Amino acid sequence: MKLVQIGTIGHYAYALATAKKYGMDFAGICFPDAEDRRERPMMLLSRFGFAPKVYEDYREMLAVEKPDIAVINTVMADNGKIAMEALKMGISVFCEKPVATDLKTLAELETVYYNMKKKYEGEKNLCFTGMFGIDYLPHFETAYRFVKSGSLGDIRLANAQKSYRMGNRERFYSDRARYGGTIPWVAIHAIEWIERIGGLRPISATAYASTACNAGNGTMEASTLCIFACEGGRMASVSADVMRPKAAPSHDDDRLRLVGEKGVLEVRGGKVIVIDDEGERELSLVQTETELFEEFMMEIEGKGTCRVSAEDTFFATRTALSARESEDTGITVQI
Repeated sequence: MKLVQIGTIGHYAYALATAKKYGMDFAGICFPDAEDRRERPMMLLSRFGFAPKVYEDYREMLAVEKPDIAVINTVMADNGKIAMEALKMGISVFCEKPVATDLKTLAELETVYYNMKKKYEGEKNLCFTGMFGIDYLPHFETAYRFVKSGSLGDIRLANAQKSYRMGNRERFYSDRARYGGTIPWVAIHAIEWIERIGGLRPISATAYASTACNAGNGTMEASTLCIFACEGGRMASVSADVMRPKAAPSHDDDRLRLVGEKGVLEVRGGKVIVIDDEGERELSLVQTETELFEEFMMEIEGKGTCRVSAEDTFFATRTALSARESEDTGITVQI
């Protein structure tokens, strides 16, 4: 199986261990934006034993190499349009999130994906997924399995948090039009948890955000809050920020709280805590047998199903972009 990479702003490293494990042909790489770093990614690829040909034009690379998979993670505002070009050529896409930075592009991307999937049916299994690799960490996998076992019953309320250190960001993060905004960039992880793990289906969004205390990063929102009305009278909230102190023990602080008819589950500090009729206890963590990109590859080959589906990716993106629209307009937005 052959793959190429377009851009280096994101989690392309998710693909490397699997590509090496299965002896995949890492045929080409392209840096479409001036802020796509070159030196460090090429050194990393070399450590994995890859020496892809460097192309100046990703369209030429796709046409010449005809890969099975395109790993796409350049500046967020460009990912969706590049993904559509690859899909139209029958190339499966492993894409950084957000996979689109506006609802129009997202709708076009969904249409292209489903049309191309149907077009190539019988010839190949065309696949698409977002880079939600955090889902495969043991604490989130443990929470997912516990919830899907029915042990919490009907989940009525969800609260989720995604917090990062600011760090030293590339210039484009100072321009919301280029990186998409902090809700589609950061909050989308927590949105995806309440949807995929909690099973909640948001139907409207009310959101708030502020650029205050953003360390001089232009129009970047440093703090955000989303409130979702969900199907069946359920509800959820998501907070996301890039204000985690430098001295914090980790780069990120991920939390999820699900309130069900049979108990409460909390993910915090890499642990999963459950409170129910048996009292409070910490669940033993489940180690995942496969990683995101490996499952993605196996789905393309017809040997399995990727836990993070195209539908999951599109739904989380649509929810995040609707929340950002609420942030901008000051009104509740129907999803």
